[in-house]
Amino acid sequence: MTGQRLTRRECLTRGAGAVVGAAVAAAGGYLLYDPQGDAGLPRSPDLAPGLKNYFEAIDFPAAAPRLSLALGDEQRIEQITRAAVCGLDPQRGMRRFIAAGDVVLIKPNAGFDRPPYLGATTHPAVLRAVIRMCREAGAREVLVTDNPIESPAACFSKTGIDRAVAAEGARLVLPAPHRFAMLKTRDHAPDPQGGEALGRWPVLYEPLARATKLIGIAPVKDHNLASASIVLKNWYGLLGGRRNQFHQAIHAVISDLALLISPTLVIADATRVMLQNGPTGGRISDVAPGGKLGRPTVVAAVDPVACDAWCYQNLLGRDPAQLPYLELAARKIRAAVAAGQKRLGQHDWRAYEREGQITSSSL
Repeated sequence: MTGQRLTRRECLTRGAGAVVGAAVAAAGGYLLYDPQGDAGLPRSPDLAPGLKNYFEAIDFPAAAPRLSLALGDEQRIEQITRAAVCGLDPQRGMRRFIAAGDVVLIKPNAGFDRPPYLGATTHPAVLRAVIRMCREAGAREVLVTDNPIESPAACFSKTGIDRAVAAEGARLVLPAPHRFAMLKTRDHAPDPQGGEALGRWPVLYEPLARATKLIGIAPVKDHNLASASIVLKNWYGLLGGRRNQFHQAIHAVISDLALLISPTLVIADATRVMLQNGPTGGRISDVAPGGKLGRPTVVAAVDPVACDAWCYQNLLGRDPAQLPYLELAARKIRAAVAAGQKRLGQHDWRAYEREGQITSSSL
């Protein structure tokens, strides 16, 4: 299979035994390429069930913090990460979110073949700290996955994510074709005029179905189309298919992902922030520790929308009112809450500040 790109029809119809890590690397990201377009995907009526609400089971007090940030230095990334998570619950820490026997899926950003210091991907030290905390809280298994833009094997290696996973005894789940399933994301065709983008779409479903808890860990960085790539844009890496076609509707698809995926916890990795030339960067001059704060920072949150808004303003130094996907996501989540879902999606992060629900610490 070396040097050959498979169509998505071939990828999705081949047996699991035909796909191994070496084949994924040799195919060089074939999950993103289909000369037939998504019309080449099988349209079976047997769609995957919807995604779980991974926040539903969390007993989170109404007055508890929604965002927690910790600042420190580059030699104390694990301590910064722990402080950020513990700021959400000083007594229980990660045990507020992870219980004995949980299968935890962690979704970092491993989208590009870049070393950690360039800020294009999740810092492996942050990932290691979160895996370790999940283990300490009693997780039975910790899975780590992403569907990178470039060769998965190369991306996981260059970013240091594969070594972080191995060092902590977690399991790296490669985006093999048999792990994707067609998901019906809404009951009607998407309405572009209403800020909708996703209809039926292939999703990296197998690890999501296995997990009982879901944690997203995303770098904070500039993005040439979306203006920012933080915790909400991070879910883009769970999509298969020709996802580049969403570039013309990037704010609609990010807000759809905010509605589709209700995580247990999100973590914004601002140990180094790409302030320009995102999402790929490539120059040290594009990156600053902690962005506008000037010190390596980690933000933990139970409200992904507020997390993006806070990071956009305080780390990238930009006005959240000018970031369209935030209001779109908040509107969609409000409708879900009105329909009875347990969700959080406040695009005005200052509302939490006024209620004393943002905590900070400096190490």
